[in-house]
Formats: sequence, C-alpha cells, structure tokens
Amino acid sequence: MAKLMAPGGTRTMAFSVLEAGADTVYVGVRGWSRRGSDTELTDAEVRELCAAARAQGKHVRVVLNTMPSSEEVPLLLKKVDMYAGWGVSGFMISDIGSMVQVRSHFPDITIHVSVGAGLSNAQEVRFYHDLGASVVILPYRMGIDDVRAIKRSIDVGLEVFLFRTENLDGIVCPGKCTMSSYFSSNRWLDNEGKDYFYGSANRGGDCLRVCQVGWDATADGGEIDGKFGLKGNPKLWLQELADYVQAGVDYFKVPGRDRSDDLVRDIVRFYRKVVDDLQIFPADEVTTQYAPELEELKKRWASERRRRDDRLVARAKA
Repeated sequence: MAKLMAPGGTRTMAFSVLEAGADTVYVGVRGWSRRGSDTELTDAEVRELCAAARAQGKHVRVVLNTMPSSEEVPLLLKKVDMYAGWGVSGFMISDIGSMVQVRSHFPDITIHVSVGAGLSNAQEVRFYHDLGASVVILPYRMGIDDVRAIKRSIDVGLEVFLFRTENLDGIVCPGKCTMSSYFSSNRWLDNEGKDYFYGSANRGGDCLRVCQVGWDATADGGEIDGKFGLKGNPKLWLQELADYVQAGVDYFKVPGRDRSDDLVRDIVRFYRKVVDDLQIFPADEVTTQYAPELEELKKRWASERRRRDDRLVARAKA
C-alpha cells in the first residue's frame, strides 16, 4: 500500500503530521538541507521525533540533500551514523558521491533520491537505482504513463509529489538552478566543522524564487508580450490519485516544509482520508466527495505561497 510522507519544517509540524495520519515524516537538519534554517530541526528535536515516531510504528526520514564538498563527506557519514542510531530509517540525498558512500557504509538504510538531484527521465531513475537508491522521487512534470513504464522495467520504489504544475510548464528544473547565488551568499564554519558556504539552495541557502518575478523574453526574433515565468507554480491535485495508487507508487509526498503548521497538518489529514477511501470506494465517488475540500486547501496553499515568494524575492532585491 502507498505510504503518505509529510514534512516536518518545525517541531510542531513534525509531530502534528504524524498525528494527522502521515506514515513517514521527513525533516531537514541544520546545514544539510536545501531549505533555510527556519525550516530545519535541531539534532535534539530529531532525536525526540524518532522516539515519538517509533512509539507509533511510524518512520522518520532526514533530508541531507545539499552538495557537500569532499572534506564534508566524512562529517555527513558521521551524522548519518548518529541519526540511524536514534532510529532514523532513511535519508533523502541529492549528491551522487554521498549516495554511494552512505550505501557502502549503511547497506540496510533506505535512500531516497531527493528532488535536488533534478531527475528528468526514466534513464536517470535506472542510473540512481543502480547506484543503490531505494526510492526515487519523480519530478512533477512526469506523469502516470512514466510511473507505469518505470514500474514495469525497474525494481525501484517511486515517490510522487502531491503537487504539480497543471501544464508541465517552466524551464527551470528543481535541483539544477543556481540563480539565487547571484543575489545572496554567506559563509561561516560551525562548531562541528561544517562549512556554511551558502549560495544556491544546493549548498543549504534559500531559494529566493527569482524565477517567479517575471522575465522579458523573445521568441522567433520578437519580444513576448508581458513578463515570462521561468517556472510554473505547482498546485495540489486529486483527480488521478487512484491511477497512481493502482500503478504502484510507494510514497505520496506532501510538500510544505516552509508552509504554516496548520495548513500542512490539514493537507495531510485530507490526503490520509482520500488514500484510505480509495482502498474501499470507487475512485469517481472519492474524487467527487473530496473535490470541494481540495479547492479550499488550494486557496490556502496559494495564499501562503504568494506571501512566501514575496518575502524571498524581497531578500533578492535587497
């Protein structure tokens, strides 16, 4: 049965999504994830969360999806060893070298290929599987036909976002963008020796959403009227969820480490009901029943997204 995986951008969010029905909670940790420090947990909070999840028969995944330098890899492995000892059962990783090292040192751990790896096609899914990945996240521009084809040919777990762009638009691929580093950069060392050389989100800095501000563009020698978005904004979805369940998706991933605790809790509660009901009732009935509730969640999601984007873009302009 497909598992529901939800974010823990704060301690409160992490505990609330478990109570709302998530099977697994994923959390970023200071200095190692592709989000700002306000959406990461301390090591003490991770340890506390592991104990709570274990008591409920649930799981914790730690996000280690920055691109470490060669000097930082031993420190990363030390962190993995510590988290695994606390009960963390898997890690989300982007860097190829780190993935190989973690698999070599921890042969039984679950490795998720993070969205930061920037996958584009089924051949890359096979590549990461051959490296030792247990689960691969599919970009939201890949659809149900891709899921079915991959499941037929590759023995790998698949993870699918519960948000996506409606028309698969945009030319910026998550994980392969360094635009924010041209607007903001900082550097310091912490007491463990971790080099906080922030630039792009790939090094632990914030993505400042500069792709959203609107860009001038030309096509066939002439300017396009108005401003052009380099990346479409994803939205929560429901219509094809039953098809994805039947196709064998292993994890449905709720986004939102940088959203409010209440909104993420309500989204998890919503999808918990939907996934459970799809096991019992016809898909059309489930979709019809829950469509109005989804529309309200989408409005709340869009409202918070606008406030977040405005805040981050303002930082880029500062």
